[in-house]
Amino acid sequence: MRRRPLPTAGSAGGPPLSPAGRGTVERPAAAGLSRRARNKQANRDAILAAAQRVFLERGFEAVTIRDVVRETPLASGTFYNYFRTKEDLLRALVEEHVLSLTTELRRVRGAARSLDEFVHGAYLAAFTRIAQDPVLYHLMLRNEAAVRSLYEDAVMGLSTQALRDDIKDAIRRGIMPPLDADYLAAAFFGAGYEMGRILAESPQKDPAAAAAFATRLFLGGVHAFASGRLTTLKPRVRAGMPG
Repeated sequence: MRRRPLPTAGSAGGPPLSPAGRGTVERPAAAGLSRRARNKQANRDAILAAAQRVFLERGFEAVTIRDVVRETPLASGTFYNYFRTKEDLLRALVEEHVLSLTTELRRVRGAARSLDEFVHGAYLAAFTRIAQDPVLYHLMLRNEAAVRSLYEDAVMGLSTQALRDDIKDAIRRGIMPPLDADYLAAAFFGAGYEMGRILAESPQKDPAAAAAFATRLFLGGVHAFASGRLTTLKPRVRAGMPG
């Protein structure tokens, strides 16, 4: 399956997200584009906005392409000028958000000068983004089964691969102990995803407090590995630990 190149620090990983609560994607001004190009962009944006509404309201499985088109002023056949399938539409919606966030996280992790900065900076950036504009998480949670298929695709796969690469880079730079990057990435991503779920569903939760909690928890585990304190575990537990 075709994969996009990984976003790098400072690269344009996608258009910036909207201000909090709007749930749309802001794009650079269309100055310099031809009228035809502006119309094509407007049509695509209208389809994406309509899809986001109906996917959130009814769920991915229950929605048809016809349902999406009905929410726009466009003719039925226009949809296929931009997307081939309903799955392509969901992928585009998630991709708009994930690539932008991944680029920001790569910048933060790449600039980190310590393990604390690496972990806390990434969690704070991610949790703040979720709190400011939780539409991605609402979309993902409402359509979790469909979104799960994107983990190995060019959308979520890029985000997890970028995290693994940044962990390996941090190990090479000496700010992270030489532990298994796959396990670290899975733990880092998994905790962030589930805590992001809580933040999206509970607006009263503080993203800074969530970032501090996740950082303390993660650093405690990493330092335990690095210091050898795992030897205090019972023998049957130690035997199951990765070397």
